[in-house]
Amino acid sequence: MKNSFGQSVIATLFGESHGPAVGIVLDGLAPGIDVSEEEIARHLSRRRPN
Repeated sequence: MKNSFGQSVIATLFGESHGPAVGIVLDGLAPGIDVSEEEIARHLSRRRPN
């Protein structure tokens, strides 16, 4: 399964599918853009098992 998404900004997800945590690497963001840890956590929680 592909774990990188995007063209200009590339998001790469990593971690164990059934493990306790996943992570993300964002490549291609312009300098000075604020990244909200809470917003990222909200999107990552969508991948969390029920």
